[in-house]
Amino acid sequence: MDRELLDNKRISERDDKFKPQDDQALCKESKEDKEKEKNLVAVLSTTIGHYFPEFNKWLKEISDPREQEAIDFTREAQIWTGIILFLTKRGARKKISDEMRTKEFCENLKTLSAQANLERVAHGDAVNYAYMRFKEEEFELLLVKMMRRLLRVRALEKYRLLGKYYTIAIDATGVYSFNYKHCEQCLMREDKKGNKKWYHLKLQASLVTWDGLCLPMASEWIENEAKFSKQDCEIKAFYRLIEKLRRLYRQLPMCILLDGLYAGEPQFKALEEKRMEWVVVFKEGAMQEVFDWTMKWKAEYGLENVLVKKERKEIGVRNKRTHQERLMRNKPGHQTRIVDRERIYTWMQGIKHWNNQRRYNLLTCKEKEDGRINCDYIWLVSNGLLLCRETVEELSEKGGRCRWKQENEGFNTQKNGGYGLEHCYCRDPAAMKIWNRVLEIAYFISQLITRGSLVAKEIYGSVINIAHRMFEHFRYFVFKKPLTPKKIQIRLCWDTS
Repeated sequence: MDRELLDNKRISERDDKFKPQDDQALCKESKEDKEKEKNLVAVLSTTIGHYFPEFNKWLKEISDPREQEAIDFTREAQIWTGIILFLTKRGARKKISDEMRTKEFCENLKTLSAQANLERVAHGDAVNYAYMRFKEEEFELLLVKMMRRLLRVRALEKYRLLGKYYTIAIDATGVYSFNYKHCEQCLMREDKKGNKKWYHLKLQASLVTWDGLCLPMASEWIENEAKFSKQDCEIKAFYRLIEKLRRLYRQLPMCILLDGLYAGEPQFKALEEKRMEWVVVFKEGAMQEVFDWTMKWKAEYGLENVLVKKERKEIGVRNKRTHQERLMRNKPGHQTRIVDRERIYTWMQGIKHWNNQRRYNLLTCKEKEDGRINCDYIWLVSNGLLLCRETVEELSEKGGRCRWKQENEGFNTQKNGGYGLEHCYCRDPAAMKIWNRVLEIAYFISQLITRGSLVAKEIYGSVINIAHRMFEHFRYFVFKKPLTPKKIQIRLCWDTS
């Protein structure tokens, strides 16, 4: 018997021992919760069908140089396998071979990928073999098609800054690192002890919202060319990325959110040429002359430009369980306390520097909680955003402070939330980037599922539980797609933070 068939038989026999019966729940839960819980494979299919009805058609448009008559798995099935790997947060390519090759999984994959003759799930190496032959730019274009579709159906309309601009955060993150020279495009860093490290960085542009959405739009790899005199850097990639953004989203009104690294006249001019507004973190040390001048000017002439917002809210105080409560298995007695929160906004428009033609708009926000300073921000704001008393709070809360969504909900979630952003799924330079693009697509879809109204948060408790339960549904239950899907409405509702 063929070795692969033996492996499939072994996996099937192993899973049959633990497969729940029709009248047996996957875990002990109340009858009411069981009724509320839905098959998450069906939720995935419904979400894709609602937001991206042409998703499989887009997958079919990706070029496939493999010999079509000799392959057992279409490009759609191979791409869907990778997406499911990240959606269910398996964390390694080996999990495809070890855990995803059951009969039920194959049937669900057949339904999603629309490959009628699919008899088994591909081996992880077969998926990687296909990714080595695909083109990375076509996967980025797939992500762009998804974002364009959301914008076209106005699913993100309520998140516009000042009712007009979409807030897009740009920041770089480390993706892969090696103790040896991985490829010719690797960046290299040497510490004081002479230890060398080779790594790959990526500059990411994501549409961020005040309530926690962080949807990837485009990215640019920070890497060296074949012959170079100076290594590539974040600033060089920034110019390439904003040009790509404007080319991919020609008419989209954008407000770019940036950290202090980009506070400079060349970056401001480049953004203006691309018809982009901006909010940039302004720190002491970045444009030092301008910083001293603008802060001095605001202190002298902007004394009246102050807006104070106060609020009092009740928050929970989590107490540790006592020894007696642990013995009795009782929950700790939680309490609440009242917090007085104060936000102080100041601003100054049209500050003209003595040695420059540009007029700077300065915005600050200081937050105090029970008299202690929580944060103190300073931003430079572009002229098109019309900084004034009526807009200062929105520009701060739904503009400048949203830049952190890229770090927290974006990079931190992808690195530490089960996606394995820093895990090298393949060492081939081309396939390595394809896996990263598939991760971005899965992360995009995951946010639409976990924040959508089809999933009840109280049933699963957390986003990671949704991923684990989805994997169980893929392995143990077969989802049948209805011939005539019902027209539904999905609202992006609850905050996963």
